Amino acid sequence: MIRTLICGGQVSLCVMDTTRLVNDAISIHGTDREASSILGGLLTAAAYIASSLKTKSSGVSLTVKAERGDGAVSVSCDSALHVRGYADGSCTRSLRGGILTVVREDPPATPYVGTCGIDGDDLSDIVEKYYGQSEQIPTAVSLCCDIGADGSCLCAGGVIMQLMPDADEEAQWRAGEAFENFKNTPGALLDSGAEGVMEKFFSALGPSESYTLYPEYKCNCSEEKIISVLAAVGKEELLEIARELGVVSVHCHYCNKDYLYDEKKIKELF
Repeated sequence: MIRTLICGGQVSLCVMDTTRLVNDAISIHGTDREASSILGGLLTAAAYIASSLKTKSSGVSLTVKAERGDGAVSVSCDSALHVRGYADGSCTRSLRGGILTVVREDPPATPYVGTCGIDGDDLSDIVEKYYGQSEQIPTAVSLCCDIGADGSCLCAGGVIMQLMPDADEEAQWRAGEAFENFKNTPGALLDSGAEGVMEKFFSALGPSESYTLYPEYKCNCSEEKIISVLAAVGKEELLEIARELGVVSVHCHYCNKDYLYDEKKIKELF
């Protein structure tokens, strides 16, 4: 993820290549092509939003719910750019008619919750609408997540630009023209990578000093967190469940991992 300012500091630019991150998610969840495409795009969007968080305890989550409420894609990312997510149900077939909800926690500010209705299946348009409607920030978004016939991600990432408050008409026009050139060049990210896209499409706009970030797919669950949850349930109730089912199972949707506790392990915990 390469971030910089262009047009004399009047436009914020971010170029991303999240292919490896998306392939890690596909490997963990075994998603089909439709689910992988939506999940990959949402993971990329979450990484971008999280890259602007200010504190170590900050985080952001994005959830898309299907029109009938019987499916969802949910992703989260912290300020260290550890991204995680999962796809569930009919939402992986179509986004149209659903709702995008963004929850951003950036202490000491009050947690922010923004929502917007979804008019179509293009995730780039959905993220653009969210920024324009919920945060009133003029934003241009071009995200891609190309899934191959074998189910792996061939290329994921994209370009996101935002106007700074003092952006003049010339800066808007020049940045917009460069953005459209990228958007209308099929396979640009796949062929050139993030650095190549930055050089080919935006170098003429006088980028200021850039910095590079490295988002990765990483769940924040742990044995310690699971134990704290089990402790709140109580020893006797856990033992009753273990005797009835043979084991107490706690499943993490983000990393698709099961934590299993039989009677012996439950007694050891307490």
